[in-house]
Amino acid sequence: MVSVAFFLLSALAFALTACNSQTSIQPSPPPVSSSSLALVAVGEMGTPRAVHTSTRLADGRVLVAGGCTDSGCNLGSAGGATAEIYDPATRRFSPTGHLHLSRDDHQAALLPDGRVLVAGGWTSGGVTTTTELYDPHTGTFAAGPDMTSRRAGFTAVAMGDGRVLLAGGDTAAHKETATADIFDPRTNAITAAGNMIAPRMAHAATLLADGRVLVAGGMSNGSVVAAAELFDPKTNRFTSAGSMLIARYKSGSVTLLDGRALIVGGAADVEGRQPFTSTELYDPKTGRFSAGPQMITGRYKLIDSMVRLPGGDVIVAGGAPRPEVLSMGAAGFQNVIGSLGATRLFLTATAIDDHSVLLVGGYDRTIRPTAQAWMIE
Repeated sequence: MVSVAFFLLSALAFALTACNSQTSIQPSPPPVSSSSLALVAVGEMGTPRAVHTSTRLADGRVLVAGGCTDSGCNLGSAGGATAEIYDPATRRFSPTGHLHLSRDDHQAALLPDGRVLVAGGWTSGGVTTTTELYDPHTGTFAAGPDMTSRRAGFTAVAMGDGRVLLAGGDTAAHKETATADIFDPRTNAITAAGNMIAPRMAHAATLLADGRVLVAGGMSNGSVVAAAELFDPKTNRFTSAGSMLIARYKSGSVTLLDGRALIVGGAADVEGRQPFTSTELYDPKTGRFSAGPQMITGRYKLIDSMVRLPGGDVIVAGGAPRPEVLSMGAAGFQNVIGSLGATRLFLTATAIDDHSVLLVGGYDRTIRPTAQAWMIE
């Protein structure tokens, strides 16, 4: 009789839990296991940094630019205007040209001609509209065109036609914008695109195989949202893509080899008190979201902290001491062998080749940026 009562109570508890959209895709994490990939420490940067950008250049080197460099993640010194080049052949960093402004929470995108667009972010004067263009041949930054809105905590997606979509973000503290811009490298000009359906910042954005861009979650009008939308470069317009299963803030996203978008982690609140282990899959063929594989560790502040390798493996590196990998053919996520030594928030992950990923910087729980870098291989 006791066992039957226990079963009924358990079934009732499950039913009540299933009615809660936030917990319905938060089952117990899978058993912890390790992949064959391992962390290897490489040469340190010249400057500690977090909320920076890392961009793989056409020649295989990586440009690391800007970021907060002082404890507390303040721009503080001129370190936020510095930039460095990582050379995978020597596994060392070397300085390159300075940005015109110290900036963090900015975005960067590789252009078809080999240059790198660096845009927006927080500066000593607040959120900026300015952009810069890095030329790897000269190792220098040149002033680029201004965006139509100030942007920090936004997304920059290099699209199939060579243009870059700059969407949303903060225009000042806790003031989200619905505006979007297009940078065209052929004309070096920025023009306004159609507005998003809702203002948002700290959202996820993913280039789909059909050329559209999925924008999902983030903060909108002061609340974390599940709403998603699609940008069509053919029309320069945003349309609704429905809603994720749960609202997510500072999550990460990539497109899988099968064309679906994988959105991972994030949190339901600004402080990230309970980061999600759950993931979701968006299928552009059906226009629907579904539950994805469960991560081992809850993670947030994942913007630019995850990457898909050409072979299909997905690396999720930020938000915890140990990165995880979702391997092709595997049932779920596995831990990468080794540890970052601390939880690293806002570190960057950049694919170097078919089998290795560069991890750079980030700050720990005490908001102290690091100069450390690692390879996953």
